[in-house]
Amino acid sequence: MKKWTLKLREENGAISLEFLGILPFFFMFFLILWQVIASGYAVYTIHTAANEGAKTFSITQDIDEAEDTVIDVMGSSSVINYNRMDVTYLTSNGQFELEVEGKHPLIFVPDQWKSSTAIDLEETTVSQVLVK
Repeated sequence: MKKWTLKLREENGAISLEFLGILPFFFMFFLILWQVIASGYAVYTIHTAANEGAKTFSITQDIDEAEDTVIDVMGSSSVINYNRMDVTYLTSNGQFELEVEGKHPLIFVPDQWKSSTAIDLEETTVSQVLVK
């Protein structure tokens, strides 16, 4: 009986069991961290796309060319998808508002759910047409 009592007090392998108990939490932490980084990239990308589209429109006053610029900046990433772009003149002296809309699908969601769980992103920029 004394021999069995001594065996129960030994802690060989205890660290391995503790590691296995914490391992799922590490995986969840890194999955959430990856999603946060992807969401930050999506927000940054749509912000940059709106600014670059506004620059192009202020120089060329061509909506199609500004939209091409927005699409080029957003690229073909799996993190953000282009929806639409709209330009509205605010004043008669050339001030305008450029609005870009996109969708940010969640990274670790199955493909059949991506469209229904995607986050709508919208960025608006106000600028001035450059007079020649």
